[in-house]
This record gives sequence, C-alpha cells and structure tokens, in this order.
Amino acid sequence: MKRLEPKKSHSWWWDSHVSTKNSKWLQENLQGKSLLWNMCFLFVANGMLNRMILLVSDMDVNVKRMLKLIEEDADSFAKKAELYFKKRPELVSLVEEFYRMYRALAEQYDHVMGELKKNVPSDLHSQGSGVSDVGSEPHSTRPSPARTKSGPRAAGFDFFLGSNGSGSDLNSKEGDESSTLDSESDDSSVNNYGTSNGEEAGSHRRVVELEAEVKEKLLGLQTEEIPVGSKQCSHECSGFNLAKLAAYEDELRVAKENMEASKEEITRLKAELQKYESSMVLEQDQATKLQENIGSSDGEMGLEHKTQRLTSKNSFTQNLCDQLKSAQKDVAVWKNKVEREKRDAARLQDRVMRYKTNLSERDREIRGLRETIGNANKALAEENEHLQAEMARIAKERAYLEDSLKEIDLRCQLLEEDVRRVKLAKDESEAVFGAQIEQLKAEITERDDCIEELDRNLEKWKVKHEVLAAARDELNAKIAALGAEISSRDDHPHQLHQQHVQLIVSAEEARKSAEELRLRVVELEIDVKRKQESIIEGAEEKREAIRQLCFSIEHYRSGYHQLQQAVFGQQQPAVKAR
Repeated sequence: MKRLEPKKSHSWWWDSHVSTKNSKWLQENLQGKSLLWNMCFLFVANGMLNRMILLVSDMDVNVKRMLKLIEEDADSFAKKAELYFKKRPELVSLVEEFYRMYRALAEQYDHVMGELKKNVPSDLHSQGSGVSDVGSEPHSTRPSPARTKSGPRAAGFDFFLGSNGSGSDLNSKEGDESSTLDSESDDSSVNNYGTSNGEEAGSHRRVVELEAEVKEKLLGLQTEEIPVGSKQCSHECSGFNLAKLAAYEDELRVAKENMEASKEEITRLKAELQKYESSMVLEQDQATKLQENIGSSDGEMGLEHKTQRLTSKNSFTQNLCDQLKSAQKDVAVWKNKVEREKRDAARLQDRVMRYKTNLSERDREIRGLRETIGNANKALAEENEHLQAEMARIAKERAYLEDSLKEIDLRCQLLEEDVRRVKLAKDESEAVFGAQIEQLKAEITERDDCIEELDRNLEKWKVKHEVLAAARDELNAKIAALGAEISSRDDHPHQLHQQHVQLIVSAEEARKSAEELRLRVVELEIDVKRKQESIIEGAEEKREAIRQLCFSIEHYRSGYHQLQQAVFGQQQPAVKAR
C-alpha cells in the first residue's frame, strides 16, 4: 500500500486558504483592514457572517480530523484491516458532517445573495440625491426595512459553478421598479395639475426618506458585495444603474414630448380662439346690418325672417362665446400643465445629471470592487485547483481502498475456507491424537506393570545376592577353618589337599555364580534404567505432542474467532449502509 505524505504537509492547502494566520485575504476580511471590511462588521449584527465564520472553523476541524484518520498507518496487513474497519464508520460520519456544514455554508451564502438581490435594486433608483455624501455623513440609525427570507433553493452551488440563475429575478425586479417609477411619475404629474404645493412638500419628504434609504442600502451593498466574491453582483449593479438611467432618460423624453404636445395644443387653441373672435366680429357686423335692414324693411315677412336669422346668429354667437371661455380656461390649464411639465423636466434633468455623476462614481467603485473580486477569484481558483487535486487524490485512495476491500473480502473467504479445512483437520487430528493418547496411556500402563515386575524381580535377585554373599562368607570362613585345620593337621595333607582343592573349586564355582548373579543384577538394573528412561522419554514426547497439539488448537481457535469478528465487523457496516 502506498504510504501517505507526512502529517506536517497533510493540510497545507486547507490551512493556506482557510486559516487566518496563512491567508492574508481572510485575515483582512476578519480583522477589517480596509473601509469596506470595517463596514462588514455592521452586518455581523444579523449573525450571518459569524455563522459563516463558525462553519468555516468547524469545517477546518473536521477536515483535520478526517486527514488524521486517513493518515493513520499500521505495520501489518491485519492491523491495517483492523484500522480500516474501526475507522471507516467514524470517517463516513465526519464526511457526512462536513457535507452538512458545507450545505449550511452554501445556504448562508444563498441567503446573503438573496438579501443583496432583494434589497439593493429596490431603492437604487433614488440614490442620486444623496449617494455622494455617504462617506462624510454618519450612518443612519433608523432600522432597515424588513427583509424577506429567500425561498428554498439548492445549497449555494451557483457561485462555484458560475450560475446566472438570479438574472431573471433581478430583471423582473428592475421592470417592477421601472413600472413603479413611471406610475409614480404619472401620479405625481396628475396631482401636480391640482395641488402643486402639497405635491412639492410630499416629494420633498419622499426625497429625504429615499436619501436616507439610499445611504443605508449603499452601506448594506458595500458590506455585502465584498464577502460574496462574485463578478455577477458588480455587473448586475452596473446594469441596474444603466437601466435606471435609461428609464429616467425615457421619462424625460416622454415629458418633453408631452410638453411639445401641450405647446401644439395651446397654439391650436389660440388659432381657434382667434378664428372664433374674427367670426364673432363678423357676426356682430352682420347683426348690425340686419338690424339696420330691419329698420328699413317694409315687409313683415322679411322682418320676421331677419329676426329669426338674427336670433339664430345671436345663439350661435353665444355658443361661440361659451366655447371661447372654455378654450381660455383650457389654455390656462394647459399653461399650468406646461409650466409643471417644465418644472418636472428640469427636476428630471437635474436627477439625470446627478445619476450620471453617481454612475461615474459607481463605475470607479465597481472597478475597485472588480479588482478586489479578481483577487478573491484568483484565491478561489487556486483553492479550487487544490480542492480538485485533493479530490482526485481522495478518489484514487478510495479506489485503492475499494480494491483493498475486495482483496480483503477474497482473503476473508479464503481464510474462511482455511478455517473450515483447519477445523476438519483439527477434528481429525483430535480423533487421531485421542486414539494415540489412549494407546500411549495403555503402553504407559503396561510399562508401569513391567517396571513393577522388574522391581519385584530386582528385589528377589537382591535377596538371592544377599543369600549368596552370606554363603560366600560362610565358605570363606570354612576355607579359613580348613586352612587352620590343614595347618594343624599335617598328617592328612593329601586328604586335606583334595578337600582343599574341592573347596577351592567349590569356592570358585560359588564365586563365579555370585559374579554371574552380580553381573545379572547389574544387567537387570541397566535394563530397568534403560526402560525407565525410554518410558520417561516416550511419556515426555507424548506430553510435548499433546502440548503442541493444544497450542495449535488454541491458535486455530483464536484465528477463527478473529476472522469471525472481522467478517462480522465487515458485514455490520454493509448492513447499516443498506
């Protein structure tokens, strides 16, 4: 098995990007070395950044524990297998806990992104009136508007995969804001026709509120944009400002068109008024002529006819006067409308200029944010490369461990077969050794009986030897007595000599028989000792064989129990995994 790297270098990629001691970017993020990072601590009041930092530290601890479990090594294959079966459930639980922490961190990130996308675009359309004074004025202590919680989504993988799934929400919100702004402009223009002073006071209050909200939202934007580390937010904010600027330009263009239409309507009404005035003068002249004609007319029918014509002309003239008065009123109304439209156009031009100035400032801020985000993306890219390399290494180790597990399974099967064979051989050996033990016990019993018989014979021979020794002593005494008698009896030399020869022969025979008995006793003793030694040696060999057999049986029994425990420990995680 390939050795893992030393423990000092096992998590250099993790410590270099997560630890505050080794990561300058994270250290500046947490310690607040710039204005934007200092403003990030205003966001800590909501608890999100603290939870994200705690999750990162917990993930660091879990990674170190997992690496410590992975890098534990053993000397033998059995110890490695034991470590594998012992540490595998703990490692699986740590991986699951790490995945849960990662999902929680991703959900926190999604929540921050959702709050950013929901709260930033809603009030940027009114930030031109006070956005340039954010750095010099103190922060508003008014509580921010209630933030709606983002809906359930997948756990934060959009950022790592470069997803743009939130663009439609932002565009829809921009459309809603534009339509809201247009409707507010229309309503304000309609209200301006009747109540200009009240509208001015209300718009002034609205401008003050919007300036405060813009300052607050800008502060939230600056505190939330930097930890995100995504280019998408900067592009969306820039696009949002451009869209709002285009909407205001369209509104200004519509106001100008309305003003031109109002001017044309005023010109038309003036022309109609002049036409009505000229026609009224003509009608008055005709009425005067008719009155003169009536005075000079003689015919009654002609007078009545002229009177009717004069009456109709007078009614027509009265209608023209009424129309003239209504036209004059309309002209006054349209003049007021034109004046209001001019004031609205001037205000819109001022707002457009402020937004253009604000847009240039925002472009500079966006460039700075892009540089910061670029640095963060570089760090994230390096970390991603390290993570991918580590994932590849872990995948290789996993494949190797799976192969090792398969090999261990095969070896376990082979060991089970060996255990069965050893058990059968053990049973056969126990039967054979039992028969041999019984046979050896019978032989030992026979040899014990033989030894007892030899002991009894030895006692008999000892008694005979003592009897012969006593007889020899008696013969020696007789020989001495005979010698004395021979010396005393010189007269019987020949007889004594014959007796002496006979006694010598008898003594020699007795001595020979005694010597033979002694040699026989010695031989019997040697034979008894040799048999005792052979019996003792055979008994010792049998005891040693029995002891070795017991040792082998105990060894096979312990190996069988270890193998049974290993197979049971392997089957138990498999059942849990199912």
